[in-house]
Amino acid sequence: MSDYTGGIRINLTEEDIKEAIEWGRKNKDSDIILHSYSFGDHLYMEWEDGGIIQTKTFALASLSVALARQGKSPSKAEIDEIINSDTLAIEFTARGEKTDFIKGSKAYLKQGEKTIRPVKTEIDKEIKCVPNVSILGEEIVTIYEGCLVASFLYSEIDLKSKTTIALVKKYGSYEFVEDFSWYK
Repeated sequence: MSDYTGGIRINLTEEDIKEAIEWGRKNKDSDIILHSYSFGDHLYMEWEDGGIIQTKTFALASLSVALARQGKSPSKAEIDEIINSDTLAIEFTARGEKTDFIKGSKAYLKQGEKTIRPVKTEIDKEIKCVPNVSILGEEIVTIYEGCLVASFLYSEIDLKSKTTIALVKKYGSYEFVEDFSWYK
């Protein structure tokens, strides 16, 4: 994916769909798809925030991974649900020192002077405990992890643009600048 600069695709061709499903099937035992669409250091450091940009290509490949692990392939209905979506989902993985750290969190995108609010936000009810995290080899703390998924209308986003992806939490916030032209 590192040589792709076409921008997030909304209208996938049959070839795009086949490529995404095949990419998932071929990588069922790897995390390459997850890493290709992630931002931040949350996959590597248990105290860092980050997330995943869930484009249609990512969603098809991820579905293919999950089903390939069971010896199955995506159904037409599952594929249609993904390709007919009018929203870009961004999954934020956040960490905090209290169990309620993600309650009331809000997400947004910013492109230039334009702030884009999600049309739907869901907070995962399951807060996981990541016990005994050592921050910089010194202090041992208990960290809690939770997810928020924000869905943004494709029609409001410049899909070939640098975008600030932000999550405002009860106890702090974070922003990442991503170039959407590098994602399919």
